Amino acid sequence: MNATMRAIPQADLDLFSEASLRDPFGDYRRLRDLGPVVRLRRPDVYAIGRFADVQTALRSSEALISGEGVGFSDAFNAPKGMNVIQSDGELHRRLRGTIVKPLFPAALRDARADLKAMIVARVGSLVGAGWFDAMKGLASFLPVEAISHLVGLPEVGRERMLEWAAAAFNVIGPRQAETDLAALKDAFAFMRGLNEETVRDGSWAGQLFAAARTGRLSMQEAMAAMSAYVIPSLDTTILAKGHLLRNLATHPEQWALLREQPDRITAAVLEGVRHSSVLRWFSRVAVADYAVEDCIVPAGQRVMLLYGCANRDERHYPDPDRFDINRDARDHLAWGTGAHMCAGMHLARLEMEVLLEALVEARVQLTAGEPVVGANSGLYGFTGLPLRIDAA
Repeated sequence: MNATMRAIPQADLDLFSEASLRDPFGDYRRLRDLGPVVRLRRPDVYAIGRFADVQTALRSSEALISGEGVGFSDAFNAPKGMNVIQSDGELHRRLRGTIVKPLFPAALRDARADLKAMIVARVGSLVGAGWFDAMKGLASFLPVEAISHLVGLPEVGRERMLEWAAAAFNVIGPRQAETDLAALKDAFAFMRGLNEETVRDGSWAGQLFAAARTGRLSMQEAMAAMSAYVIPSLDTTILAKGHLLRNLATHPEQWALLREQPDRITAAVLEGVRHSSVLRWFSRVAVADYAVEDCIVPAGQRVMLLYGCANRDERHYPDPDRFDINRDARDHLAWGTGAHMCAGMHLARLEMEVLLEALVEARVQLTAGEPVVGANSGLYGFTGLPLRIDAA
């Protein structure tokens, strides 16, 4: 070892224990304080949790590759290289380029009015209705409707998309339940059954099949792109909305400020995803020795990049545990950065913005009860959130 390099600290933290999954922030702080990179024992992986180091790693897609899989299980990682998040280089650019075209802000502009009208009607039906589960009654409403409509999926089968998304992010971890593995098999079977006749003409799925028919994509690549629309796009946005609703309800001064200054809606969305990052982590593999400050991760080793941990790093954000819509959180890592930055982030942001617009325009008060925090291996969020929306 070079004399200027120091040994990587080791830690017995189990980030996949039920206690840590339900409340990870104490473990996140301990990991950050140990050093810029920490070797965990369960699983045996090099974990990076400080903001600057995670940001750099996410932008180092040639040094830390995704094509060897981004999870800790063969069930999730195979087949390697044939989906968007687990591919590199030219293949990744081609798949991603196809996916993001309908997800750019300009392309989504026409959908905004429809999504806004839908959520205004839903909010109106809930004002004064008493306690309800915000995860089922409000947070999940637009993502399911938007993805089903925009992707153009057939009615039969798509009702299980939420189950499939949760299963996929559970299987990504080092421990898999048979129920999740079975659900993931069902999801792949559903997608294999799709074709140009079963999806809506002009929809995102229809465009993928058209690209395969004209030779711009292989059918395998088109199906790989399809999985990016169906699997990762639902739970992430739903859980982010749950966090945002609870943060505003439990910080009445922030909600009052937002009602008085609705031009802060975008800032509130960005602070919400920073403060309560839904995506816990993805992993990469180092193709050569990889330096993290004065530590070296050996070539061939798997690296764990902790998004939620980085977004609470006090080295970057003052008082990071505080939810504050006055904060400039535009550089947050909840949606990643670099080549693998979340392709659906503009749609997710749009959905959260129109939700807040509808609530602000309705001039309501928000009251939240105690949430039920899930223990998903890849996602941090609520499985239940009691909420009231009352006229102010």
